[in-house]
Amino acid sequence: MLLNSEAYDACISYFADNLNLFEASSASKEGTLISDIVADQVANMLLVFCQQQPQLDNNARFKVIAEGDKLVEDIEQILGRQWNKPASKTQTEFIEEYFLLLKNSLDSQIPSN
Repeated sequence: MLLNSEAYDACISYFADNLNLFEASSASKEGTLISDIVADQVANMLLVFCQQQPQLDNNARFKVIAEGDKLVEDIEQILGRQWNKPASKTQTEFIEEYFLLLKNSLDSQIPSN
């Protein structure tokens, strides 16, 4: 649903364009791991999306949830070695804002009534 869209491609490009935020010089020495923040953001985004779209049948919901795993894999590939490192405040804020953008993109894939 989301992953096969131009909106998703644009979101991934946006993330890749901001990789400078994840360079070693801006990394934190302690805190929550980037991988954990991304996993939490994906889970929260999908939960909210499914709650806000009660008209979706179970098949559509399962497709959206399955895309969550692929989304995590895509971001892990982009971040490479930074994936299992603690996130700085700036990195955490970027990831949170990024998932708001993704949520909006996902919402735009659902036709309005």
